[in-house]
Order: sequence, then structure tokens, then C-alpha cells
Amino acid sequence: MDGYGFIILAFRGTSDYDQQMFEQGWNYTEMVPFLAGGKVGKYFFDTFNNVWNKGGMKDDVYTLKNKYPTYRFHVVGHSLGGAVASIAAATIVSTGIAPANRTHLYTFGEPRSGDKDYANAFISLQINSVRIVHNRDAVPHLPSLNDTVYYHHVREIWYPTDEMSDIEPYFECSSIDGEDPKCANSLNGFLNFDDHKKYFGRDFSYYGINGCNDL
Repeated sequence: MDGYGFIILAFRGTSDYDQQMFEQGWNYTEMVPFLAGGKVGKYFFDTFNNVWNKGGMKDDVYTLKNKYPTYRFHVVGHSLGGAVASIAAATIVSTGIAPANRTHLYTFGEPRSGDKDYANAFISLQINSVRIVHNRDAVPHLPSLNDTVYYHHVREIWYPTDEMSDIEPYFECSSIDGEDPKCANSLNGFLNFDDHKKYFGRDFSYYGINGCNDL
């Protein structure tokens, strides 16, 4: 049954005490070129590089790939970890570590990670990706479209209610434009960080620290 196995790469987001960083520190424009095309936020790329290269994740990924050559990669991340997960998934496919049909990306409350050229390059890689957004979560709206060149990639799943469950309605935006106005970009006015902290009824700030067990 090796063909049905998974290699999971999970990237955590920032902790509660970093909320000030969200509010004051993500309105910036500095970007760096990305190997698959376009540019990504330097802060996001540096964070990815610290884990992937300096932290040894790249070597671990190759070790696991060689040991389980038929396994699929599932890359997941919340908040800042969502941006890093996006870069990781694009790196895995663009460097030939795994093909797109065996690479899946799931992010929660991902900020805009790169420019429109990066978004288009990401789409061209044909990665199975989903950006999940909880109601009025402020972070997917950062950095702002008004004064930066950052841009979302597709596909977005937006839950427009406080609860996130199998019975709650959601919108799916799968067009070629990651800034589809029918999903989270349909919101006007008040955004918040409370919706950023909780996804599917779990406090993501502590869920992973708690061993992925409910508190």
C-alpha cells in the first residue's frame, strides 16, 4: 500500500504575541526573485530558507522521497506558515522533487506571499492547492493590495461564517485570478484577528503545540 502513503510537511504560524507584527510589520514591499518565476516576500523566503536549507528540511525531504518514492507530499501551513508552505510546495515541484500530481498544498489564513508573476507561475505548476480563509480573517488581506504588488494564487475556499463545519456554507473561487471578488475579497469594512486564530473550531496558536489534540 506504499502508493497511498503521505509525506507531510507542516509549517506553523506566528504565536499570539506576534500580533503586533501582523498589524505593523506586514505592510512592506521588499521582494526577492523565486526560481519558478516571479518574486516572493523576502521575509517569507528568508523564513523558508532558514527551515529548508539551514534547518535541514531539504535533506530530510530527499531522504523520505528516496525511502518512499511513491508517497504523495502534503504541505500545510497556517498564517506565516501558509506563505512558507506555498513556497515549499512550489519548490518541491519546480525542482523535480515530486510531480504536481503528487503534491498537495493546504493553507489556512495565508497572507499574500508573492507578486502576480509568482501567482501565475504557481498556477502554471499545476499544484493541487487550496487556500482556506475563515470569515473576516485579516491576514489573507495582507500585505494590502492598495499599496503593494503582492497577489494571491488560486484556489480559495472561503467560509463566510463564524463556524467552520461540514454543514456550514462556503464559497469556492477557482478562477485564474487569485483575487476573485466572490470570496474573501467580497468583504468590506471590519476584519479581525480572532477569525485568524481559529479554524474549524480549533485554536491554531496552540493546536500544534498541544500535539494536534483538542484542548
